[in-house]
Amino acid sequence: MPAFRFRLDFLIALRRQREEEAAVKLARRLASIAELMETIEDIRLKMAEMAEAVKSHGQMGRLTGPLLKLYSDYQSRLQKDLKKAEELLALSRREEAKERQALTKAVVARQLIEKTKERQKEAFESQAQYEEQKNLEERSTAARARRLKEMGLTDAY
Repeated sequence: MPAFRFRLDFLIALRRQREEEAAVKLARRLASIAELMETIEDIRLKMAEMAEAVKSHGQMGRLTGPLLKLYSDYQSRLQKDLKKAEELLALSRREEAKERQALTKAVVARQLIEKTKERQKEAFESQAQYEEQKNLEERSTAARARRLKEMGLTDAY
């Protein structure tokens, strides 16, 4: 009896490759999101440090107009960078959801073909078992008939 051979193994390999590509894409997106969150946290930390510096200069009486203008310009630049980073983060989150959905779809597509392969293999093995049982029964019947013939008895059935 020939061994089981699934004709769509190439399709499983292709779908596994697509699944891996989707997983890599999602991993890159998650790394990008983590980097953006770190950038946002750094900007907020810089803003807090700047506010503390302005407060300490004000308490010591060393807060001058040009220094205040410098702090104000720096703060507005930080706020602009923060806004841009938060917009990028929101966009990245939306893309992450799409990429997660694509990964899920790829996994389901691969699993569907693998389940088909399993069902076909089970059917093949079941048929092989049936054929083997049938073959054994035929041999057993032939052997019994031969023994009865050798003994000079006829089959009463």
